[in-house]
Amino acid sequence: MLTADDLLAVVRVHADRVHDAVRRLGCGPEDAVAVVERSALDLVEAARTEDLADPVGWWFARARVLARQVAGTGDDDLPVGGGVLGGDANQARLAEALEARPERERAALLLRDSYDLPAASVGTVLNLDANSAMEVVGAARLAFLPALLGGPSLSLAGHVVDLASLARLAEGGQPAARDATTRRHAQSCERCANALDAMERARRLLSGLTVVALPDAERDGLLGRVDAHAQQALASAVPFEEDDEEWEDEARRPYSVSLITLGLIVAVGLGIGGGVLASQARNASVEAQVKNFPLVTQAPVIVVPVMTPSPTVPPAVSPPPRVTYLPPSQTPVSTATATATATATATATQNQPVVTIDPTSGPNDTQITVTGNFWTPNATITVTYVTQINGAGDTVTATSDAFGFFSTTLRAHDPQPIPGPRQVAVTDGANNSSVTFTQT
Repeated sequence: MLTADDLLAVVRVHADRVHDAVRRLGCGPEDAVAVVERSALDLVEAARTEDLADPVGWWFARARVLARQVAGTGDDDLPVGGGVLGGDANQARLAEALEARPERERAALLLRDSYDLPAASVGTVLNLDANSAMEVVGAARLAFLPALLGGPSLSLAGHVVDLASLARLAEGGQPAARDATTRRHAQSCERCANALDAMERARRLLSGLTVVALPDAERDGLLGRVDAHAQQALASAVPFEEDDEEWEDEARRPYSVSLITLGLIVAVGLGIGGGVLASQARNASVEAQVKNFPLVTQAPVIVVPVMTPSPTVPPAVSPPPRVTYLPPSQTPVSTATATATATATATATQNQPVVTIDPTSGPNDTQITVTGNFWTPNATITVTYVTQINGAGDTVTATSDAFGFFSTTLRAHDPQPIPGPRQVAVTDGANNSSVTFTQT
């Protein structure tokens, strides 16, 4: 469980980044400060009641939900931010190109490339696992570079390649074993090599994006209030202190352990020295007595290992890497067959549609934020608040993006405001799901 000190350390490190992310979602200065503090206090409560494996990702995800409620746009494709970095021409270009992307892509690029959050934290914010989050990051980088510099759109659609591995390779460093195959493929595939170069350039550019920090006064006040709340709600790390009374009550020994040990060492040394002198004097009578003396136990044999220096091996030139070239298949595979195979594989591994709501309970007419993942891409999503008597209540529609993500708001209105569970039903025509909202 997180301690108060651990949680405050998270808030200190990431407060400015959360504020920057909130501003880029369209919140004004005052609303942004309020969202950062509200989400930080919510993080304290979550740490008190849950075992948070990723507090950083949880905080960014909560701030993202609150910021979208305050901004009130509900349109992921709407460029927002208002040129908060307009003081520098290069920064302004980066901000404008970033704002031109859908909100889900903006979040992935900011979290991974600008804030350098771990892939697992990016996945927590996007409600994905770490590998799927890197796929979103890779696709967003390919779309971002043409938006910034112009030129044709870069895409790997229809090309069988591990997009998440390419995204990780673009970040540099020693590739993992699972990414080594993709790296070898990119060295011989012009299309993947160009995509990898574009991802590297996009990441370098985004890493230089200026973070819009909290004002000093608001930051100090926020940290003080969060710290006070965390100290009350969570346990603090208590330094270990020895119990002096326990040592004082212990019976005192007449001799210390160190003094006894020193005496044993001296006695052994004197015994060995006496044996050496006796052997040098060649006292026959003593040797005879020793040989005839009955031993209770065999005399120990002491073996002193002598280190043999290893021969110095002259440095050798590392052998060149062994490269195996696989000849191309003699029988070309038709484009239709390859596309059908890729489509069948993607369909077999597709995740089931998921829908979440926030909040999960409240009074009649509460505004609910409905978020979905893994729905049919670019489809019309119908969201219905199911009442107790007449069934269908308020209904809204949204359009999923290319990854099957959507988000919208719905009014929890029931003409019969009787407390109890209601269903928020979601469908895209091919898939259906629902989640319970408790009306209080």
